[in-house]
Amino acid sequence: MTVLNKYKNEDEQLKELLLKNLPKRTKAGNEKHLSNIYQYPTIKALNKYKFINFNTKDRISFLIFDIDKFEDKTAKEHFKNIYNFLDFITDNIGIEPTYILETNKGFHFAYHLKNHIFTHQRKPLKYVMDIKVAITRLLRCDEIASHRLYGVWRNPLLHNFYFSQKINYELNDFKKYIPKSEFTNTPLRLKVKVDENELIEGQRNKTLFKYAMKYAKGKKVLNKDDILNFLININNSKNVGLGNIELIQISNSTFKYWQNGKILYGTMKDENLKVVNSGVMEFEKMKNLSYDEYLEETKIRQQKAANRTLKLRDKEKNKKQLLEAKQDYISKLQTQKENLVINAILELQEQKLKVNIASISKIAKIDRRTAKKYFLNYLNYEKVS
Repeated sequence: MTVLNKYKNEDEQLKELLLKNLPKRTKAGNEKHLSNIYQYPTIKALNKYKFINFNTKDRISFLIFDIDKFEDKTAKEHFKNIYNFLDFITDNIGIEPTYILETNKGFHFAYHLKNHIFTHQRKPLKYVMDIKVAITRLLRCDEIASHRLYGVWRNPLLHNFYFSQKINYELNDFKKYIPKSEFTNTPLRLKVKVDENELIEGQRNKTLFKYAMKYAKGKKVLNKDDILNFLININNSKNVGLGNIELIQISNSTFKYWQNGKILYGTMKDENLKVVNSGVMEFEKMKNLSYDEYLEETKIRQQKAANRTLKLRDKEKNKKQLLEAKQDYISKLQTQKENLVINAILELQEQKLKVNIASISKIAKIDRRTAKKYFLNYLNYEKVS
């Protein structure tokens, strides 16, 4: 861990750190649900947008955690402010985060890593997940958000934040918090061969459940996080695209089978999954066939399976095209409304009239809610420009 020299103010130091560790272009937005659509130069994203993408599917540079609730209150109500929350972190794990920021209900906090962790490296990735799980448990963070390796987080520069100047953490700095039992199981050393042809939309959950059951079979020591880490590795390394909630559901279901001694790979069932011993095409078992007939039937079945795969891929392609068209329409509509608001503001300023939401709404001929949204965006942009 390194402590920066205080030669610049906090905003400048943190911005410099983020620019060095984020990609040159990143997705961002002022609404969380829009922050995975449009990509911008990172400097623009940091200056203008409240939500940005941290890390990537290939590279992890920050360990980020989220806490919204604590005991029977929101985390913000319980801790009152960032500095009380900082005391809670240092009292419980003794490692000061690189930064902490306030959210609507609680806080995000992050540790900057000295060396990028590349997701194709199974051992370091397993180590990172163990650290994430351990800190989440110790500080009672939100599991789903805090177990994420990459995704949308709040931009600290546009929120109330504390920057500690402490950077370049190494994985060994967190080693003492990982239970020793975590080192006995190595779920990221995949002995389960993964067939990528099965990891297509429409059967991803079933396929991952099958691999989780296969992984859990015969294990004498196992916990939910072992299974979850195993699934996260497949999800990341094979670009499966399932969300954390789905992965957690699969790991919990598999763990229940393991606890009850009912891991029967090849014949298992789940409440939401079909029997996984008949294959995707559900062909009948071949019986009483000569060798030539067997070869012919195999060829027919392979052709049917290939046709099905092509249909699924075409369906996925069409869905992707529709989504892109929808996103393009939303983008154009937003740009159009944003331009109406900006033109209205300029017109009011030119006429030396009062600029407020009511006057903007009237001139732009849009509802007040829309006027307020883009007016606030405009003010934020003016503030950071």
